[in-house]
Amino acid sequence: MASHETHATSQTPKFGPLNVRIEVQDFGPVAHANIQLRPLTVFVGPSNTGKTYLSLLIYALNDVFEGFSRLPLYYGRDRTIGSYINFVNRPSSHYWRALEIPGKIHEEIEEMLDKLTKNKHIQFSELPVFIRDELESNINNSELFGSDLLSEIQRCFDIESQSELIHWPSSGRFKMSLSVGDLSGDLWQFTMNVYPDRISVGGHLKDILLQRGGQRTNDQRKKMISDIEFFRTCRQLKIVNPVDLQQFLLRLLFDPELRENKWTNSAFYLPAVRGGIMQSHRIIASALVGRATRAGFERIPQTPTLSGGVADFMQRIIMYPERQKNSRPVASKQIANLAKDLEKNILSGDIITDQSTTGGYPEFIYCPQGTQQNIRLNRASSMVSELTPIVLLMRGYLKPGDTLIIEEPEAHLHPAAQTQMAKTLAALVRAGVRVVVTTHSDWLLQEMANLVREGELRQEQGEDPEPDASSPWLDPQEVGVWLFKDNQDGDGATVQEIPFDRVDGLEPEDYADVAETLYNDSAKLQNQLELIKSQGGVTNE
Repeated sequence: MASHETHATSQTPKFGPLNVRIEVQDFGPVAHANIQLRPLTVFVGPSNTGKTYLSLLIYALNDVFEGFSRLPLYYGRDRTIGSYINFVNRPSSHYWRALEIPGKIHEEIEEMLDKLTKNKHIQFSELPVFIRDELESNINNSELFGSDLLSEIQRCFDIESQSELIHWPSSGRFKMSLSVGDLSGDLWQFTMNVYPDRISVGGHLKDILLQRGGQRTNDQRKKMISDIEFFRTCRQLKIVNPVDLQQFLLRLLFDPELRENKWTNSAFYLPAVRGGIMQSHRIIASALVGRATRAGFERIPQTPTLSGGVADFMQRIIMYPERQKNSRPVASKQIANLAKDLEKNILSGDIITDQSTTGGYPEFIYCPQGTQQNIRLNRASSMVSELTPIVLLMRGYLKPGDTLIIEEPEAHLHPAAQTQMAKTLAALVRAGVRVVVTTHSDWLLQEMANLVREGELRQEQGEDPEPDASSPWLDPQEVGVWLFKDNQDGDGATVQEIPFDRVDGLEPEDYADVAETLYNDSAKLQNQLELIKSQGGVTNE
């Protein structure tokens, strides 16, 4: 690990956006992939080449690593940021035990708190030793990160055995590597090898800059100082549990947004079957409730299950009214306004939530513009069913910093609506949401390429780069299009990036091949028809 003096330069440290890179080997149908998550990441290629596999892996990693933070903060599935919230709100809770802090640790904590209040730089190597040791131990613990990550992956894929994740023929294991960095370089790495009967993990934390001096506003500093004083009082009363102590100190170091009750970055997954689920979710939920009793389970020999991605999606839909009552407002009005734009420009109508239905399940109604009609989703067009969950997420869940994963956002959309959807995705990027999509749509890719050209034009003209929902654009560095291509020898798919070309855009080469084949076939058939007409028709000889 680098020493503190190595970083003591006259240059202002840079945080910048997080750079997330994921590499997999022999993972399901994917023989090898090494991708960088961009603000907009697009997976293209033939079916059954692993696009959904990698999308679900990103979803699982987001959950376990809490949205790819600057440090891999994780204390098991029951030890998340909620511990810190409870610590602030309920300092006298009965389950906390007294903590005697040795003199050396006491001095290290006070030194760190003093730097925080004075807005000084803080390196990882300057953290109290017990926190550094715990973080290094956690990321190398197969029973913590490894076991929980594997369980989450198995839940997302709805599989019973980890061997189902391994591509055959292969070396008998799949490997996943995760690297997180920023403008200053790598921050941390994590690697997991999954064998049919065991797993192994390894990780490394760099001596990174955790806080840049002067990054907080006066109001943010006042709030932080107030929390520190409250923390000191609790510690003097010896009512601080060791895990709560670690989480509290680490959370103080992170971006000011965490001091404003925005807590963690979340991931949302919209499966390709979302339209059918939206039309039948009340029936599915009702059937599940009917089988949830002991008698209900006894009547079925084997309980049917859902993949974790689909189950999470259904739960958010079913709990949507309750979420609206109890959740904090969307962090940015811009995202909520984007939902209204989507309703206006693509749906040509409004999505209304009816919370008065029998059984307490929400009913989602489509009301076309300029009418008084209320159309239930099972009677609306498939386009409405496909777009309704996107509207609901944007209206009630999404905030800057979140990740939105959408399988085939172009499904059941007219080509003109597909180009509008590309603009919506770009507007979400401008609002600070990380977007991952799988697609087969040439229209979507062509419009994304135009949005990149729009971004280049803005840069050349020196226009104001501030987000503009009415006129979205994309920076070339914000977009990553990855082509999944099946090897002819049957060894699985490989993944390569399609770089943006100002002339060719972002399309795979085989799209042009398909277009050329269609053109040649059309020209050939037309020539044959013209020849027959010129000869006066076909004669039977």
